[in-house]
Amino acid sequence: AAAAAAAASSTSTGRAAVSSTVTTVERRRRAREDVVEPFSDNTITSHPHPPRVSRAGVADVLPSRMEDSQLTSDRVHPMDMPAHALRDSLLFSKSGFTNYRGLYNLGLLALIVSSCGVALENYRKYGILVEPLSWLRVFALDTHGWPVFFAWACIVPFMFWPLAVEKMASRMWITDMTAKVLHLINIVACVSIPSAIILYYHPFPLASFMLLFEICLVWMKVMSYFHTNQHHRRKYLARLQQGDVSTSSSIEPSSTSRPKEGASARDHGEGEGDDEDTPNELELGNVQYPDNLNAWDTLYFLAAPTLCYELNFPKRKTIRKRFVMRRLFEVVILLVMIISFGQQWLAPTVNNTFKNNSNQTDLFFLIQRTMKLAVPNFLIWLMCFYMFFHSFLNLTGELLRFGDRQFYRDWWNATTISWFWRNWNIPVHKWAVRHVYRPMIMRGYSRRQCQLMVFVFSAFVHELLVSVPLCMFRTWSFLAMVGQIPLAIFTERYLKDSQYGNVVVWASLFIGQPTAIMLYVQAYIQEHMKNSPAA
Repeated sequence: AAAAAAAASSTSTGRAAVSSTVTTVERRRRAREDVVEPFSDNTITSHPHPPRVSRAGVADVLPSRMEDSQLTSDRVHPMDMPAHALRDSLLFSKSGFTNYRGLYNLGLLALIVSSCGVALENYRKYGILVEPLSWLRVFALDTHGWPVFFAWACIVPFMFWPLAVEKMASRMWITDMTAKVLHLINIVACVSIPSAIILYYHPFPLASFMLLFEICLVWMKVMSYFHTNQHHRRKYLARLQQGDVSTSSSIEPSSTSRPKEGASARDHGEGEGDDEDTPNELELGNVQYPDNLNAWDTLYFLAAPTLCYELNFPKRKTIRKRFVMRRLFEVVILLVMIISFGQQWLAPTVNNTFKNNSNQTDLFFLIQRTMKLAVPNFLIWLMCFYMFFHSFLNLTGELLRFGDRQFYRDWWNATTISWFWRNWNIPVHKWAVRHVYRPMIMRGYSRRQCQLMVFVFSAFVHELLVSVPLCMFRTWSFLAMVGQIPLAIFTERYLKDSQYGNVVVWASLFIGQPTAIMLYVQAYIQEHMKNSPAA
């Protein structure tokens, strides 16, 4: 028995050694990706060190790897190595070549050089036009704008109205239908009252836009607060009528409904090498309806960087101080850069296009000015995106210990219009899916009808944010959004997952925005400044 065991052990050791040898040989063979042994025995007999040949069956005088060159340079006579093989040019899409890093660097260098040239030309023409404090003077001297600032006080009542309604409904002081009517009244008033103030007083458009932008966010939060609490209230009252109030109607946080603590930072991109002071740990609450109906919960949701209400938000256990300082620094620097670019680069281009209230502009001149406006406008748009969606929302989320930081995804890689709109603004997309798309699906509508409704709703919000602050209605923003529906269908069907689709997405952004600016500025001049050349 001992002898048999020794023999078995020896056999297993030998097999392990052979397996290790085979693994080593296989690893070396795989390291030389496209190199295999020669096909003919004549080559082996004619050379003491046989040449390596490519998968095409020929020895290559231009090996693809440095180690292949070292293997063949001193073993094979160059005249025995064919200089040609079956190959495609690298710039063909079927060649499989994807490393264009050098061309990307060239494009970046060309952009920097051209931008510096435009900046020097701008400085030679206009000098230094940057006056950051001029915005404060405009707001202070605009007497019609003061009602806009007072309208900011309406935000808090609009958010606390549904809290009071839900408290009464949870105690069955009012019926479900009465609660729904009161919620709808608040939802309509939340948008109509600030819009009426802006249209009546005609304040400075930028102040009006800032107010209406915040009002739209509050309106979406109010809608989410109403839908979520209505759902949990109905479940709570049903259990109450059955005499079972020990089990909450709300969904308990679990591993299936929440990301794991260790995976949260990776999934939502929260590490980013920011030298965090503490580990990325989350804490999940266990609040149950109607315990969530309090002022602190409502204020937290009002300030949180999300549009979707939940009874239990994922929260961090600590606030990372260095993370906060970095995001605050980015917000300040980018805000100064946006104002400076707008005053120095954007405003002169627009003013010179429509100087002296000229509305009979040559078409080709207008196209040239639009193309000139495209570069500074797009740079400002990119800075606004980074400042708001990355720096500001992460700053707000960190101060509130809000755990979900996925405010955007890789929209820059979008190959379809739908992909772009789904990934560049995650809070709004999540709200639209949760409160528009899925409720319509549950009511029996088709996916196409639901997608169309989401697009129409987005078009309406864009038109509201442009027309009301400018106090004029042209529906161009609405039509531009609706006009993207055929483009979305075309890119989804023919250009999905292709480079051409990504080019179409970038072109729509790069050309569409300055075109809209030119159209609205010209219309604003004709509407409000035709009798005031100085303005």
